Amino acid sequence: MGFTAIVATFKTKRFLLAPAKAKATSEFGGQLTRTTLGAAPLARSPTLRNNAPASPITLTPGEVPQGWGDPMQQRLSIFGPVLGLVCLISAVSLAQAQQNPKLYVFSSGSLGGFPKAALQIGGQGNIDWAPVSFYVITHPKGNIIFDTGNNDKTITDPDGWWGPLAKGFGLKMTQDDAIPAQLAKIGLKTDDIKYVVVGHLHLDHGGNISQFPNSTLVVQNDELKAAWWPDVGYSLYYIPGDFEATKKMNIIRLEGDLDMFGDGTFRIFRAPGHTPGSQFAVLRLKNTGPVILTSDTVYLKESLDKNLIPPIPGTWSPKGMYEGYQRIRLIRDTEGAQLFMAHDPELFKAAKHAPDFYD
Repeated sequence: MGFTAIVATFKTKRFLLAPAKAKATSEFGGQLTRTTLGAAPLARSPTLRNNAPASPITLTPGEVPQGWGDPMQQRLSIFGPVLGLVCLISAVSLAQAQQNPKLYVFSSGSLGGFPKAALQIGGQGNIDWAPVSFYVITHPKGNIIFDTGNNDKTITDPDGWWGPLAKGFGLKMTQDDAIPAQLAKIGLKTDDIKYVVVGHLHLDHGGNISQFPNSTLVVQNDELKAAWWPDVGYSLYYIPGDFEATKKMNIIRLEGDLDMFGDGTFRIFRAPGHTPGSQFAVLRLKNTGPVILTSDTVYLKESLDKNLIPPIPGTWSPKGMYEGYQRIRLIRDTEGAQLFMAHDPELFKAAKHAPDFYD
């Protein structure tokens, strides 16, 4: 029953149960007239029966005429629906609060001790520490994980999985960084994730796709091609073992933008530049407002502000990188969107981390 119908029903009951003046028929055919409870004595109004006047019968305060019932029951019959309506509204409000999308921020280990020039042309000094972020969005139409971090196998065998890149980028992973341990912070398991959305398939973003065999992968078709058949010079950051499971997964192959649920709460934007099939997402939250999950469409806030792009192989298309920057700046500036970048140290430190959330 809808809210309007409930209110209409309540109003009808109230009218029937609590008229301004209640009447009942006496055993003599007369009418009993009741005034306010606890006021002057109630009297049967005289009527004629067999052309003879009926004598008034006086009732003392507190005495209830036959057929009127218990006054307390009458009060309950009036206020019961009110209480039920209040409880219903509270339950609906609680359910809506629980169903509003929430954003959780996680880290799949960290990188550090590598030249800043690897992330932006002309960068000076080193990056001492950088997160490898991924995100979970709980949504009434299906939970999403955006990016999946470093493969959990690098916890015990970093050199065997990443090769020389493990030492080159200062990869650090612990058991607490594993996907199951991270999801457990918010009471979820891998099977609770309905959609796996990846910004691209590089080793620090698509590393754990295989842990979600029952989920639907949402990826640009160009990114699948780039990962499986990379252009010369761009294979360095793709590890085939990371996305081997895509051969058996249910996949939504995108050729552009997507409004994931058709309600504007989670939108994916194609932004080829970092890789041929890079994409970023915009999540609109009730209280927080819009947020942008950039993946590697842009590495650092400084890069976005100063228009600094990475060198090859961090940039597949310089033109595409600049266009992606411009689109992100447009959404940020026109909608006041917050930025969540996968590897920006300062933004990550300032963010809430799971189990805390944004809603």
